[in-house]
Amino acid sequence: MEVLMEVTMKKGFTLAEVLVTLAIIGVVAALTMPSLIANYKKQETIARLKKFYSSWSQAVLMAQADKGEVENWTFPLEKTVEGSAESVEKFFMEYLAPNVKYTRIDKVQNSINTYFPDGSQVNISMGACVDIRFDTNGSRQPNVHGRDAYLFTLCPKSAYNNYCGNKIYFCPFLFGQIYNRADALDKCKNSWYCSGLLMLDNWEFKEDYPFKL
Repeated sequence: MEVLMEVTMKKGFTLAEVLVTLAIIGVVAALTMPSLIANYKKQETIARLKKFYSSWSQAVLMAQADKGEVENWTFPLEKTVEGSAESVEKFFMEYLAPNVKYTRIDKVQNSINTYFPDGSQVNISMGACVDIRFDTNGSRQPNVHGRDAYLFTLCPKSAYNNYCGNKIYFCPFLFGQIYNRADALDKCKNSWYCSGLLMLDNWEFKEDYPFKL
């Protein structure tokens, strides 16, 4: 019996040993959690970007099947009453809304905010093209281009060559002016171009991506 008790006691841990173990676990967690959180944010951002680009590309294709080629669509006019929030909403409702899942629309000055079930949103306005600012986490911070906000464009015939390239209507912002990956990386330092870099990188954040999420 005494031998059994002695063996049993040796199998236990002292309070000091438990505290040391917990301290080690805490240190390891403190060292690894920031990296895990950052990686999770990257994966979530990329997943939403890929989903957005794929679904809106499909929406454009489906609208073309129903409404005809994009070059024949009626676009709002830049910097006129035709470019108001009402006309942008009308354009969205006629050509894109039937093939896009969204929860609501808000008018904001000369643009509209469109909200999606996963918490992301887009701001749509009219410049030379329809400018589409996709925010992966909606109104939550940081709301910064290149970190959680990314620009895309849907262009009429008069602008698609300059903005997207030959006969490409929907694309990352000024994708038609990006010549190669090195050029895209350099232009991404102006964060408006980062959606183009990410598409070239197959929707991945490479080690040299200029911004921290």
